[in-house]
Amino acid sequence: MIMNALVMYDRETESLWSQFLSRSVKGQLNGVLLETIPLTLTTWAKWKEIHPETIALRKANKGGDPYLGYYSGRSAGVIGESNKDDRLPTKELVLGLGFDGDPVAFPHSQLRSQRLVETLHSGAATIIFFDAQTDTALAFSAVVGGRELSFKIVNRNGREWLQDEQTGTLWVPFTGQAVDGELAGSALPRLHAVNAFWFSWNDFYPETAVWSPG
Repeated sequence: MIMNALVMYDRETESLWSQFLSRSVKGQLNGVLLETIPLTLTTWAKWKEIHPETIALRKANKGGDPYLGYYSGRSAGVIGESNKDDRLPTKELVLGLGFDGDPVAFPHSQLRSQRLVETLHSGAATIIFFDAQTDTALAFSAVVGGRELSFKIVNRNGREWLQDEQTGTLWVPFTGQAVDGELAGSALPRLHAVNAFWFSWNDFYPETAVWSPG
């Protein structure tokens, strides 16, 4: 374990791999990056709404969350914080963006009031979408086919969509897929970002910026 984050090893070379950093941190493959696959942290109900064909593997348990007490408790992981930082509460959930440079934390508490954030990250147009009902935070590039787009949240037939200002195309917020309009069939590139406790993100990226509206 490194700063409360799981460390894995591969059987072939016994190199150690950081779950949080997505790379080997010790051994023959030290420094090698794993391919990252986008992850969506959301509710089962919302996932089924977007992906009704999903098949779920469920372990033999009662289906409850065994970590409910941990979320509300004061402990910071197993070994505590490595870098105390009072800019946010210890267990504030943040969307951490910038694994390869310019790290920034988007606090869920701020995103609840400003659910669509258009910003520049490392000089590139970026959007952050937040669904308050499910505490789902996602990061996308706002550049499609070399064209920079700006967005707003709209409601159509009881569902929320992203709509770009340039063409009026409708995009699925949870997948970044364009489904209706000039750019239908396109997709917003998903950015490597992680939802984590503030203490966890800050331990790995003590130089991180903290986003706030305005």
